[in-house]
Amino acid sequence: MVLDFFFLLELLAVISGIISVWLAKKENVILYPVGILSVLIWVFLCFKSGLYGQALVNLFFFLMNVFGWFNWLRKNSDDLKVISIKSNSIKENTFSIVAILILTPILYLCLKPFQDPNTNLFFLCVEVFITALNFVAMWLMAWKRIENWMLWIVADILCIPLFIYNEYYLSIVQFLFFIVIAFMGHYQWKKQLIKNT
Repeated sequence: MVLDFFFLLELLAVISGIISVWLAKKENVILYPVGILSVLIWVFLCFKSGLYGQALVNLFFFLMNVFGWFNWLRKNSDDLKVISIKSNSIKENTFSIVAILILTPILYLCLKPFQDPNTNLFFLCVEVFITALNFVAMWLMAWKRIENWMLWIVADILCIPLFIYNEYYLSIVQFLFFIVIAFMGHYQWKKQLIKNT
């Protein structure tokens, strides 16, 4: 019965996560409430499994979903949306890379004390790097920066062995969907960006 409950929770998190990313691809603001449902379930499941980095990233996703929801709906005095799809400048891309490189060791130091002594060090390093990638990708998505899709693709590819190791097999399917949708999202947002310029 307990296994059934956790399986159903994982299934709900996976389905709502896929729907959320699909809505992001379509630039539909409903992605945020659907994403909130998914990430709150993942916070619980990851914390339960000792994936503290993934629990932390999903808690951050919750906050960023709230912020993104507000940010995407903001309008100026002419009742026009303030946020539109844009590409980062070279300076902003450099800042994103530096943020990932700084966040990775900080997250490692923050999460290391909470790890089981038998935790695989390699997987912990991968997890904190994925967490840093996800933090920056979610920030870029909240500002509708096209570069967010490339960061999601890299992070999602790296998540597959991590979730195999922790036996969340349904999640592997989710990440495969995420990778495909992220490529489609990048293509669709790029077309929109060209149309807007």
